[in-house]
Amino acid sequence: MFLTKHTKVIKIAMVFSLVALFCFEPVLKTLAEENPVGGDKTVEQLSGEIKEKQNNIDALREKINAYEKSLSEERSKSSSLRSQIYILETQIQKKEAEIQLNEDEIAETLLQIEKTQDEIKTTGNNIDDKQTKISRFLRELYQLDQKTDLEVVIMNKSISDFFNQMRSTEKIQGEINDILINLKEAKVKLEQNKTDLDSKNLALNELKAKLEDRKANLEDQTDAKQYILQQTRSSEARYQSLIVELKEEQDKINSDIVALEKTMRKKLSVGSTKLEELGDVILSWPVPSRVVTATFHDPDYPFRHIFEHPAIDIKAGQGTPVRAAASGYVARVQNGGKKGYSYIMIVHNNGFATVYGHVSAIYVETDQFVSQGEVIAASGGMPGTLGAGRLTTGPHLHFELRSNGIPINPLDYLP
Repeated sequence: MFLTKHTKVIKIAMVFSLVALFCFEPVLKTLAEENPVGGDKTVEQLSGEIKEKQNNIDALREKINAYEKSLSEERSKSSSLRSQIYILETQIQKKEAEIQLNEDEIAETLLQIEKTQDEIKTTGNNIDDKQTKISRFLRELYQLDQKTDLEVVIMNKSISDFFNQMRSTEKIQGEINDILINLKEAKVKLEQNKTDLDSKNLALNELKAKLEDRKANLEDQTDAKQYILQQTRSSEARYQSLIVELKEEQDKINSDIVALEKTMRKKLSVGSTKLEELGDVILSWPVPSRVVTATFHDPDYPFRHIFEHPAIDIKAGQGTPVRAAASGYVARVQNGGKKGYSYIMIVHNNGFATVYGHVSAIYVETDQFVSQGEVIAASGGMPGTLGAGRLTTGPHLHFELRSNGIPINPLDYLP
């Protein structure tokens, strides 16, 4: 009975090991289906390529920092045509370096994903090998368990052989325990690799979105340079005259918006319908795109030498439907025609107001309420088209958010 008792103990341990194995198989199958492994590169080769990409990324970051330092020094000087063209050219070079950086970061992330997939495959093969070993041990123990103690003694030539077989059985039990420990470690590694893979895929999507933003910004910088050269025809006198005109134009737009907002809020406070009834302001994006080509107070804004950018510019094709970012009251509709700047201002509850600029068509009127998501205009911005104004280089929506008349960053409030 001594041998039978030991084999039963071992069989119990084997049952637990089989349960563990069945837990692994769905994990392996899921990982294999979601993350097919391709290519013949080894982990060492992938690690070498990743290291090379990381070196390129470090070099590009140093290059971008050098451009930023040069821009900072040039911006501190008095505004001149030569200085502004230099700034725009340097910003173009900086954007090109940032795009290259973005592309290298995407390539590095793809290599990291490939490496992780390869590690998942290796771990899976390791688990398969351990499953095979345990299956073999199970068959051996099953065959041994079918014999009585007397049969086992008779099968062995001596008592020494009998005890050797006993020690062999105990050794199998020890190997099973070791395999179980390794299987648990493999499971932890698989789950960690899957988590890493998910985070890398998420990072990849974010890098691709950033790349699209930077390419759009580069296009704006290039167009801005051409605009200034065309408007001034390389004349410093014309440049300085243009600066004065544009500053006066922007100051008037800003003062009109501030004054009108105060007037409308006062009017609404004594009317029968109050803004408070609209509820708290929770903004939504006014156009389908989420690509921001110029941020709030963007240091690389092409016309920063004229004024601080009080809004975000959102990429939108000419004629894209523009929707109210929140329910509110139309305080101002400015139709600039073919040569002027067209915009809509809506006042909301909680002291907020939104402004939609460079619109090519207007579908609302002053003194009407609009609901969130309602189409109020069509986007514009193409130079020379209705409502584009002079400070534009291509189709987009200029979107402002103001709190008690003061411009604030819309990205802090958009979802």
